[in-house]
Amino acid sequence: MNYIKYDVGIVQAYNVQLVNWPEKVKFGNPSTIGTVAEIRALRDALKAGTCTWKKLTRRELDAHSAEVTNRVACW
Repeated sequence: MNYIKYDVGIVQAYNVQLVNWPEKVKFGNPSTIGTVAEIRALRDALKAGTCTWKKLTRRELDAHSAEVTNRVACW
């Protein structure tokens, strides 16, 4: 999965978004997660269905696109 360009390469390309990523785990490629406990937290959230893929509505996708545009403009 494209974690570096997640907002454009995944969210905007496929109209989906990961929701409820564990708060204590930095979002990114699982191979870069620092501890076994963090990996287990992510695994458990995915297994339990608390962290899932959500299909975005048109309104949600438009809002996400605007947020990404604003973030890029602030760089």
